Amino acid sequence: FVGTPAPSCQRGSRLVSRVSAEYLERLGPKDSDVPFQSAGATGASVDVTFKKRPFGILRYQPGQGGKGAMAMEIIPKSRYPGDPQGQAFSSGVKSGWVVKSINGQDVLNEDFHKIMDLLDDEVADPRFSKSTALALEKQGGRLAEPASEPLSVTFAEIPGYVYKGAELKQDGQDGFSR
Repeated sequence: FVGTPAPSCQRGSRLVSRVSAEYLERLGPKDSDVPFQSAGATGASVDVTFKKRPFGILRYQPGQGGKGAMAMEIIPKSRYPGDPQGQAFSSGVKSGWVVKSINGQDVLNEDFHKIMDLLDDEVADPRFSKSTALALEKQGGRLAEPASEPLSVTFAEIPGYVYKGAELKQDGQDGFSR
């Protein structure tokens, strides 16, 4: 079929950000995500030290208004002793815990993207590197430099919050999937 190109308004110009479908599947919001206020993280706190990146938290959810960050999907096992991607699991991190502080800096009410930049907790996956680079370019670069290792992260629970997402299962090709 040959015809005139569609006007730009019909080709996605109103999208907030152009990312791949794979990126959205892996890191985008899920129907099961429950909105939360980071200030509600008044429950028990747990201090965790991550020796190196990545920690094994595959997805974080922003709080309402883009403030705060909640760990959503944790790799459910450590593959071998010292496995960096098994650190969150081995430390007992649970889905639904809110990041309260990073290396002693309170981040409960910080911008979600700044918290992600401080954590810099991404698996080096070439399939998503272009999407990440485009997103960084669009926001004008990093909002913060990655925190130095080892990272001391304090997580806090939101009383009454129940994680409703799917549990991850091992997938021979990509590692873990829902």
